[in-house]
Amino acid sequence: MPAPDRRAFLSTASSASLLGLGALAGWWPGAARAQAMVVSGVKFEPAATVGGTRLVLNGAGVRYKLIFPLYAAALYLPRKTQSAQEALDMPGPKRVTLTLLRELSIAEFGRMVSRGVQQQATKEDFIKIVPDVARVGQIASRYDKALAGDVLQLDWTPAGGLIASFRGAIQGEPFPQPEFFRTLLKIWLGEPPVDAKLKLAMLGQADAANKPAGAGAKPGPGDGVLD
Repeated sequence: MPAPDRRAFLSTASSASLLGLGALAGWWPGAARAQAMVVSGVKFEPAATVGGTRLVLNGAGVRYKLIFPLYAAALYLPRKTQSAQEALDMPGPKRVTLTLLRELSIAEFGRMVSRGVQQQATKEDFIKIVPDVARVGQIASRYDKALAGDVLQLDWTPAGGLIASFRGAIQGEPFPQPEFFRTLLKIWLGEPPVDAKLKLAMLGQADAANKPAGAGAKPGPGDGVLD
């Protein structure tokens, strides 16, 4: 009886192993492609396109006021990072998406944006973005309230500026100043952030963000909607 061909046996075994791994990869959730993230019932897709550039979901979390969830926030970047400074400095398009989890006064929301910008902007930057801050108030005056499920989307491209959309409608002309979008981003990623746990979550540090109170970073400076 002829001896078995060892090379043929190894080849067959390797093929079987690869087929098994392929089947496992096809079954295992997220193995073949990135998965959407669900935060407090809000689904954030794993990727988005802004200005023709594909962005990836860097992280997402919830902003709380006391014990009440206000909104779910997601950060999209050209590539993932857990560094706030790198996220702020990273060139290219970016997106921040806020989905309301409860009804809010738009007037209050506008005031909180303005106050957050004032807290985070340098003196030099604030002088440049005063008109942009004023426009936020003008846009907010068009609405009475924001309802649970309403979406505010902030899309930044270096060539086109910041495009703000609310309920799927673009809110006027783009905000051209890069300092304005960077300052807005610092509301969530700056020092101190509006919400330390939300900052960690948007930076993809879910484990740190889910630590009990006192185990992670310090809380933010205020108790408003954004700051």
